[in-house]
Amino acid sequence: MYSRAEMEEQFRHYYMVGPVMEDWVGWANLFTEDATYFDHFYGSFTGPDEIAPYLEGTMGGSPCVYTVLKWYAIDGNRVVYEALNRADNPEPGGPPIDFPSFQVIDYAGDGKWSYEEDIWVMGEMKAFAQRYAEAESRFPQSLEQKLSRKDWGPWVDWARPDDGHVARPSWYEKEGFAPFTSLRDIDFGSRAF
Repeated sequence: MYSRAEMEEQFRHYYMVGPVMEDWVGWANLFTEDATYFDHFYGSFTGPDEIAPYLEGTMGGSPCVYTVLKWYAIDGNRVVYEALNRADNPEPGGPPIDFPSFQVIDYAGDGKWSYEEDIWVMGEMKAFAQRYAEAESRFPQSLEQKLSRKDWGPWVDWARPDDGHVARPSWYEKEGFAPFTSLRDIDFGSRAF
């Protein structure tokens, strides 16, 4: 068991590196070599060498999406949290478009995590994608506009970038990078279907 202070410090670091600063390679390196990253749709990925390309490929496929922390709970070596997968509305003045997800992560010590499970509802994600696509068809977006991160919500005040931050995910301008467009693009990890 690790102290509550260590858990709090390490969770804040974990959240800032990945969901806030979008350094998906750096985030993957916060996992142990044998860590399991399990997503109920995309499958299971083991260790940083699989987690990093999975994260970059999926997040690069949806550049408009950023992750807003609503709440988190620490219990022993486990953290459970709810986030909003959010996009700024292409329609000027329109409210953000988002859908919720829940994450379960286990801390392994020495700043490393051994497990993550992502839980979200396919129907909610599809409704989100449809709403965004409809808004973007009326108000087309450049990549730079899709990378806006305007509304981090009122919930967890430390889980946001500094004012003036410009989003530059780790996949941004990476030579040879190709985002995932379907499950068929992921030729690593394992899927139960």
